[in-house]
Amino acid sequence: MINASTWKPANVIKRTELGNLSEGTEADIAVFNLRTGDFEFSDSNGIAIRGKQKLEVELTIRKGRIVWDLNAISSAPMPGQ
Repeated sequence: MINASTWKPANVIKRTELGNLSEGTEADIAVFNLRTGDFEFSDSNGIAIRGKQKLEVELTIRKGRIVWDLNAISSAPMPGQ
């Protein structure tokens, strides 16, 4: 599944420098958390859909740098805590 959404599309658009984590390449990575509960989503027509699971982006790395960190998982704890 990861290959189908990374390496294969990069090859289709002839951008083989993308879609892999080889040494020397820039990393673009998303870390997700699968949450369980009662959620409502909206479809493209504005219709509400209920669901029991939701993917939430915890961390996003772009070109090797953290650009989103929802819960400070990349940060060091405050001294004394």
